[in-house]
Amino acid sequence: MTSRILGGRYRLEETIGDGGMAVVYRAVDTLLDRVVAVKMLRSQFVEDEEFVRRFRQEAQAAGRLSHPNIVNVYDVGISEGEQYIVMEYVDGPTLKDVIIERAPLPVDEVIDISKQICSALQHAHDLHVIHRDIKPHNILLNRHGQVKVADFGIARAATGHTIADRQATSVLGSVHYFSPEQARGAPTTAKSDIYSLGIVMYEMLTGKLPFDGNSPVSVALKHLREPFVEPRDLNKSIPQSVENIILRCLVKAPEGRYDNMAAVKADLDTALEHPNVPKFEPALDCDDKTIVIPAMGEHMGDKLANAGTQESKPKMPRWKRIGMVTGIAVLAVAALGLGGYAAIVLVTNLMTVPNVEVPSVVGKPAAKAVSALEAVGFSRNQIVEKLEPNLHEAKGIVYEQSPPGRTQVKKTRDITLYVSQGAPKVAMPDVTNEPFDQAKQSLISAGFSANNITEQTEQSTTVPTGQVISSNPPAGTSVPLNAKITLTVSEEKYVTVPKLVGLPLQQAEAAIQAAGLTVGSVTPSNLVNQDPLVSYVYPYIEGDSVPAGSTINMYVVSNPSVAPDNSTSNSNGSDQGAGGNLTGNSGGTNGTGNDTEFGNGVGNSVGNGDGNATTPPTNNAVANASDEQPHSVQVTVDPPKGPPTDVEIMIDDARGTGQVVVNQRIRRHTSWQEVLYLTPGEKGDVKVYENGQLVRDYPVQG
Repeated sequence: MTSRILGGRYRLEETIGDGGMAVVYRAVDTLLDRVVAVKMLRSQFVEDEEFVRRFRQEAQAAGRLSHPNIVNVYDVGISEGEQYIVMEYVDGPTLKDVIIERAPLPVDEVIDISKQICSALQHAHDLHVIHRDIKPHNILLNRHGQVKVADFGIARAATGHTIADRQATSVLGSVHYFSPEQARGAPTTAKSDIYSLGIVMYEMLTGKLPFDGNSPVSVALKHLREPFVEPRDLNKSIPQSVENIILRCLVKAPEGRYDNMAAVKADLDTALEHPNVPKFEPALDCDDKTIVIPAMGEHMGDKLANAGTQESKPKMPRWKRIGMVTGIAVLAVAALGLGGYAAIVLVTNLMTVPNVEVPSVVGKPAAKAVSALEAVGFSRNQIVEKLEPNLHEAKGIVYEQSPPGRTQVKKTRDITLYVSQGAPKVAMPDVTNEPFDQAKQSLISAGFSANNITEQTEQSTTVPTGQVISSNPPAGTSVPLNAKITLTVSEEKYVTVPKLVGLPLQQAEAAIQAAGLTVGSVTPSNLVNQDPLVSYVYPYIEGDSVPAGSTINMYVVSNPSVAPDNSTSNSNGSDQGAGGNLTGNSGGTNGTGNDTEFGNGVGNSVGNGDGNATTPPTNNAVANASDEQPHSVQVTVDPPKGPPTDVEIMIDDARGTGQVVVNQRIRRHTSWQEVLYLTPGEKGDVKVYENGQLVRDYPVQG
């Protein structure tokens, strides 16, 4: 959409909601630099004083409330004659979206959501604010699972899902969720919100609405006078304690419901502690049986009052009147005779047709459902089967019936069974080579349930880590929308570091390559041609599980079985034998060479002069000609389950700062052995970063 600024402050970004009365936009508050939601009254209502009044009433009602489970209202304004409300932006789906995607929801999740709704509504009721339009569409869930109730005090325009009093222009609520008293046009109370909450809980636990019909009026009438299929008939996993809460919320007479939201929440708090309780039965005097009669016309009373004041027409002759009266009498007697006979026959037939309780056959195979109905006296000709696709029931299973189970009907009544044809099928999308999250979203967009999509990993050297290798079912096949889908995702191939320490260099290099690893640096390099022994390896050690192709670096020492070459030191000294004795002449000045060692070996150097000497010690020691001493630090990272972790290890020592020695993506426990070179008294450290964040710092003292 074209960017637009309201009130010189709120920049509209995109449309995120579209209702009968208003449009909701995601916007940016340019003054406070935060994302907000802006609700704007539709342009066709800006001249309607009643709609404007109700729109501002919503802001005033919500503005009085301050609760963590209620959407905050920040501002109200008018821009170019258009009314708007600025509210908290909730980055998450509506509860209706969640129900469509995942219903029936787990019982513990339903209880948690319902308790948060109760807390919000109790706060509102304490301040004498009745919501009047509680439904999943008005309940938002942020990404942390927190409930946010929206649209307080709103009066929506009449749509296909809303019933309104045209004369008073008072919207009574959304037809599938409002209470019987709202259907009658009676005043609403806190108990009206309790009834609506009961329907929301019913839908979360069953994926269905208790009342549905072909028109809003037919649904409203069902709220007034018809029973509903009880939740446990649709979902056997619902505890009786939880069903009792729903049944009590949905009592048709307000006096039969909970007294307040706090009482509902109290029962929700203990529902799972005591699941097996007696079934709730409403009191008989709370069975709200309402008779709806047409309203009298506005001028009907005047017509009746004036009936006797009309001018009399001229009287007809007496003999004509006697003849007419006689004729009418004869016709009346005949009509009474025929009508009386017909009435007697009709009443007799009605009284002789017994009532039968319709058994509940939802969830049964169609054949067994028909047999159950025939067993109580319905003929096969009275049972109508309608085949329709259904996501939640297997093919051939009854997912709905009319009339509902456990209702009393005449034995001559037809029964309709809605039988599942199974889930509709679609072609399996090709998601190979897509990142897992992107592939999952593609499948959800195609109509598959997120709960039915699982991930398994497989090591691969051809497909990048984290991308889809294949799917089951394969791409292109015809798949039911409720099918289970497994995506095989690429994972780096891991190998084990072999035993290397103590091996001659050539054998160690061969072992590294045979394991699928890469030979790195060899230190000191002047011993490479003498087939020295490996004294130390890094950044991994024997037994580590590391990605294939990882580099292994080695420190080596002289091999006692290979005679060392004679060499001349920088101080013109000569290195004698494997024991590390070195003697040199430098202008007749006596001096002692500096020796650096690594491991347990000791190298002795003696020289005449001030030159430094380096001597490879015999027992797995490495001597260095400088004052830098090696210090070893072991780093271990245990990545969490899920996406791979990017690990970067940096060292600061005498040889430089910010040296990156590891830059690797891992999915499992991995260890590295890092070596720092420090002069005595010098400080260094090893820093470990995970996904760009510093998580550990190992200080090292030289």
